[in-house]
Amino acid sequence: MSFTVDIPQHHTRKPWTHHFAKLLIVGSGGVGKTTLCQCLLSVPGSDLKLHDGTATSHQQFLEDAESLCSTVSWDDTADKVKWVYKVQDTPGYGDDLNIMNSIHLLQQYVERQNKIWLALEMDKGRGIDLADVEDPRVDLCLFCIQAHRLRPVDLRFMAELGKVVPILPIVTKSDSMTIREAATYRREVYRKLQNPQLPEPQGSAALGGISSAINVFTFEDGTLERAGLLQSHQSQTVPPFLVVASNDVNQDKLDGQDPVFWPERRYPWGVSEAFNPQHSDLLHLRLLLLKEACDELSAAKRARYTQWRRKTLAKQRHTSPGRMLLGVLLPVLAGFVIAKTGFGSERIKQAVNDVSHKVRLHKVTVRVRDDADGNNQHQEPETADSHCRAEGHQPAEPPPDKKFLGIF
Repeated sequence: MSFTVDIPQHHTRKPWTHHFAKLLIVGSGGVGKTTLCQCLLSVPGSDLKLHDGTATSHQQFLEDAESLCSTVSWDDTADKVKWVYKVQDTPGYGDDLNIMNSIHLLQQYVERQNKIWLALEMDKGRGIDLADVEDPRVDLCLFCIQAHRLRPVDLRFMAELGKVVPILPIVTKSDSMTIREAATYRREVYRKLQNPQLPEPQGSAALGGISSAINVFTFEDGTLERAGLLQSHQSQTVPPFLVVASNDVNQDKLDGQDPVFWPERRYPWGVSEAFNPQHSDLLHLRLLLLKEACDELSAAKRARYTQWRRKTLAKQRHTSPGRMLLGVLLPVLAGFVIAKTGFGSERIKQAVNDVSHKVRLHKVTVRVRDDADGNNQHQEPETADSHCRAEGHQPAEPPPDKKFLGIF
């Protein structure tokens, strides 16, 4: 006798998750930060609300930085991820005679965002999963550089800000340069980012010179290839990116049957198109930041935050009131005990000599044991992958590429 049993299959639905990203856009006044932000985030049919970037004060940034932030979101239906992407605009530097005021303002902003996330992690009564909480930490700094000339103040700003967040240099208004000028300037900026050789400023010995490479974010070759950058820049170096941005849009393409957001700059002698790869790197940059490099930027942010968190908590432990009080009371108690027991200086010296003698004997013993074990093979420290192989398992494969059709 034979029979079959139909076992019902339970299909589990993958839950939707949130993924947050934040970019900090920095540059001198009038370099085109707000216009670049609009071209990066705008899509056909969307109403991207931007502030008036012509008058962004330090006071406004301190009191309400969120009012200078532009947000765009989309759904990745393939992986069920809801992306929330923010670009934080900042006041243009250069108006203040002391450039360090502007640098400290942005360094403190990045630090403050990390502290907000740390407070959420340490809050045992928050009652909500952090995966659903908006992440305020900064992933990357888009640093806008003016065309034709890279100033020492720009190198100083990038070097100091790069200590807290990686830099992605972008040359704005690049249509003001000829083809030859643009290629030469790209190589010059790349060379100075690798080897600034910035001397110590006069009257500011505390700052010191800059000789080491600036902390520029390095994308993987596979990420650059998917964004189309390796094919279009085979004989050139990126970053820096040379971009054209504009508030003017081609209305014929925007009002067509298949609307296309196509910013352009019209001149009496022709048209400079922001998304034309022959005119600008903006299309590749947009594809890189909003699609291909999202996971890479997020992973780098988590690794950077982990190091910051470890150092911050260690500093808090060493400067805690209890530890400081203990450091004050211990010498007092030790002096009191010595005075009561008559433990004189000669006995203290003898005790120190006895301990030093035991330490020397211990070192000799360890050296003899090391010589006896000299023929043993060197063992590498165990990693997650080596542990998996020892247990008969294969290491975890990297996640598949994101398939995102929400914007492009």
